[in-house]
Amino acid sequence: MNKNGRARRVPLPLLLQYRSLDDQEWHEGRVENISRSGVLFSSPKLVAVDTEVEMRLELPVQPTPSTILCHGRVVRTVATGTGAWQPALAATIVDYRFLRS
Repeated sequence: MNKNGRARRVPLPLLLQYRSLDDQEWHEGRVENISRSGVLFSSPKLVAVDTEVEMRLELPVQPTPSTILCHGRVVRTVATGTGAWQPALAATIVDYRFLRS
């Protein structure tokens, strides 16, 4: 925890896929930072605040990368300057599980 009582955020430049629970299609985003309680990721497709989402990301560990499926909820949207991966979504991580590779 940092001095504000929030979980430490770690910059983690990984691709992520996400979708709302009622959506069959996965959308691509880019992780900006992550903590034990949530993730901030940028994406061209907005999802409304309070929407439950699934997120999956692949951790580049050796010898075999690990894929994690997370369940969470969008808690805010963030307007972040200009670029190909704007805007950003902040989502909680309620639970997660490792997927078999």
